[in-house]
Amino acid sequence: MTGKASLALLVLANLVPLAGVWLWDWDVFLLLLLFWCENVIIGLFGIARLVVSAKRETAFHGLFLPLFFMVHYGGFMFGHFIVLFGMYERFMDDSGRQVEASDYYRTVLDDLHWIAIPALFISHGWSFVENFMGRREHENLSPMRAMGLPYKRMMITHIALILGGFFLIERGQPLAGLVFLVLLKIGLDVTFHRREHKALSP
Repeated sequence: MTGKASLALLVLANLVPLAGVWLWDWDVFLLLLLFWCENVIIGLFGIARLVVSAKRETAFHGLFLPLFFMVHYGGFMFGHFIVLFGMYERFMDDSGRQVEASDYYRTVLDDLHWIAIPALFISHGWSFVENFMGRREHENLSPMRAMGLPYKRMMITHIALILGGFFLIERGQPLAGLVFLVLLKIGLDVTFHRREHKALSP
């Protein structure tokens, strides 16, 4: 079973984008960009898990696999960003100016938008400490399996979010749709979080 604290923090961290939709008028692009940033966080802790699980293996596992993961995962992240950038290019703001991806990165730093990123980092970091190290999940995780976990965790979730994002764009990004997108993310995160840690529990 997964730790209760890590599960609670996961839900709380995902409530920040929900507050953003209600209070700060976040649009679908900002939500998807935030979830892309979360992928970076998942990758960082994926490297940490890979390094810990590879300590008992050969030098091949300890050196080559983390480097291979960084290159491969980085390429995956770049491809994911290209998809999002394609969505940016189709969107025009009220003044008729085409919105660039950099505009949304600057938006993340404005007002209270930046709170969502450290909240997600704390959530994933706590899960790493509580579950992977504290509950000794690393003893049941081979390096090859550790390398695949970040992909498995986010693949279905982010495909669903991107498809949902395209749908909301075509529908004019209604508030109810944005709220549903965040709730869908929370539901998928909780489901995969429980499934992953149940499989790794001693």
